[in-house]
Amino acid sequence: MAWEDNRDGVSRCYLAVKPARAARFNAAMRVSGPHEGFEPSVAVLGKGRYAVGWEEDGAAWLRVEDGGRLSPPLRLGGEEAGQVNVAYEAGTGLYAAWTERAGRFRQAWVARIAVDGDRLAVEGAKPVEAATPRDEQLYPSLAVTAKGGVTVAWEDRREGHTRILYAYRDKDGGFAKPQALNEIQRGQAAALGLGRGSGAMRVALAAEGENGVAAVWSDKRDFLSGYDVYAAFSRDGGRGFGKNQQVQDSFGDNIAQWHPAIAANRSGRVAVAWDDDRDGGSDIWLAWAEGEGWSENLALPGASGPGAQSDPALALDEEGNLHVAWVEKAGDGAPTRIRYLFGRSGKQ
Repeated sequence: MAWEDNRDGVSRCYLAVKPARAARFNAAMRVSGPHEGFEPSVAVLGKGRYAVGWEEDGAAWLRVEDGGRLSPPLRLGGEEAGQVNVAYEAGTGLYAAWTERAGRFRQAWVARIAVDGDRLAVEGAKPVEAATPRDEQLYPSLAVTAKGGVTVAWEDRREGHTRILYAYRDKDGGFAKPQALNEIQRGQAAALGLGRGSGAMRVALAAEGENGVAAVWSDKRDFLSGYDVYAAFSRDGGRGFGKNQQVQDSFGDNIAQWHPAIAANRSGRVAVAWDDDRDGGSDIWLAWAEGEGWSENLALPGASGPGAQSDPALALDEEGNLHVAWVEKAGDGAPTRIRYLFGRSGKQ
């Protein structure tokens, strides 16, 4: 688990590891350097190794943890870089996405990261689009499949409102032309006097099965009720996605949802979590992909009730067990803390 906190008065990024059979996490290890560190992303490399990317001092960084030892930090991009996301698949490799300034706006970049012990190297770094961006490209997310697919999705403002775009890496290492992930109804926003179009943000991707990619994001197509949770699936490694699916059930339709996260495994199980206050306070809610739709929403036991629970992160292991972490705040003025919950698969 990776996160940021300011326990010593400066925002820094930390990593903690819990072996599968251990009752507790090992002591937190600081991975960022002497300056303020933000928004860490972690990928499991196997054999007790983890890659962590983060933003610090106007740059994007990555390092590998192996048995309590940290590799030297590797700088990923140029000036004014950050918003790092990392993903790994055995046989395909470790990849990182980030943004860096290109002219007036930020642009999404992707590279393969070669790992040889504690020696790291950036390979084939390039922007997803060669042209200078016409508006902001923000918060990229990656999925790397077992069959070699690499897909990146991000927030894009080229149309005057925020869309979710995605691109698939071609065999020659370049990216195909970006496509839209979130569906919009043309003219609806203008008719309601609400600008050029609906907003969407904070897309997250997860590799699913052998060659699938699952996506989730916050979507404001229902202008009057705030952001909803929407998802879509690709069955061809990320080349194309199917129809958008609303994840929250009818009990959450008139409530804004926040901070959606997604997890998937090789068996094809997919789960999505987010926070909303349909029960009068901020709770963590969970839904499972079922056929062509989603299960009824579950207020996650242990992550709902008194206090405020928000910002979930989750993972599914290969046995189908669910691992969930979130930020908890007991009340106004109280400090935040990170909680973790393990859910055993009913198939065992």
